[in-house]
Amino acid sequence: MNRYGNLQDKAVMVTGASSGLGEALAREFAREGCNVYLAARNEEKLRQLAAEMELTLVADQRVIPLKLDVTDNTQVVQAANHILKDYGKIDIWVNNAGSETPASVLDLSREQLQEITAVNYFGLVYGTKAAAQQMVQQGYGDIIQILSTSVFTPRTNEAAYCAAKAAAEMYSKCAQKELQQHGIRVIPVKPGGMETNFAQNAGLQAPKNAMDPEDIAELIVHAVSLPKNIAADLTLYRNG
Repeated sequence: MNRYGNLQDKAVMVTGASSGLGEALAREFAREGCNVYLAARNEEKLRQLAAEMELTLVADQRVIPLKLDVTDNTQVVQAANHILKDYGKIDIWVNNAGSETPASVLDLSREQLQEITAVNYFGLVYGTKAAAQQMVQQGYGDIIQILSTSVFTPRTNEAAYCAAKAAAEMYSKCAQKELQQHGIRVIPVKPGGMETNFAQNAGLQAPKNAMDPEDIAELIVHAVSLPKNIAADLTLYRNG
């Protein structure tokens, strides 16, 4: 169901789209009539998701799976160029890909630190730059930064993850200050614990009263639909 109207035919990139909040966002943008690029490392899951979503698309609407490692800047640039080749524009870019490996500050390995930082910080930076370079030329666009309440919540055995997210938040604030003059909104989203496989995949205990990623996705898409003179900053807590 198309609720907002002003998102129809938008070209949207969602990284980390193979599951969790990324999948929920992809579905929500598609429901609004957007052409959605599904990006993640797991190409098989992307193809399965795309095939499922295609069953509900309207005429001329597309869902395009793209295998993408956000830690590789060359791949990120190529993904942006793929969208430009298809549509000549990038309307919305969602930096959602994330990774977590819990480890004590005493035991954190160099490899763990590099992977966590590469995905959660550098991947966001690469995506922001690739999208913004095109958006500056077209004079508009929305960049959605999926962060976490970890940006302001210290957690045992998650120092690297919290630090990477905090760095990503400050980068996003600076990017918003710089890019707003070009008609670009950078929208930070800091959700608390969600009912996804993220915690399980990281070997963490699932949070109590976890939020439904579909509810979070609806709020994010609503924020994007707001008039361009309104720049949302979403912090979403679990109730309890």
